[in-house]
Amino acid sequence: MNKLLSATMLITTAAIIGFFTFPVTQALAHGDKTSIVPASLSVKSGTEVTVSVQGLTGTDKAGFELKGMFGKYDLGEHTVSKDDFEQILKIPDNVPPGSYSLKVTGGKKSAKVVITVN
Repeated sequence: MNKLLSATMLITTAAIIGFFTFPVTQALAHGDKTSIVPASLSVKSGTEVTVSVQGLTGTDKAGFELKGMFGKYDLGEHTVSKDDFEQILKIPDNVPPGSYSLKVTGGKKSAKVVITVN
């Protein structure tokens, strides 16, 4: 009985640690298939990050913004030629460390993911 209890506790602990250690990197928006996936979930201010966007249909423009407790930062609007694309974004030098929502918007679709700026 003690071995079964120990095994159950070990599996439960591993599942909880895995949940917090390996966060989801893809965000779906409003039940559709639009997503944004950054190359890294942790970036430094003043650096660039590549994002992959999928399912941003019906538009030729994609707007990006970073929003958190310390403010909202416009990362620009970019011309896109297909529904699935990669874009290099520059994180402004003046973004303080913290958690931010990175959002892409195009037409009536959007998707976001949480990243950390350090």
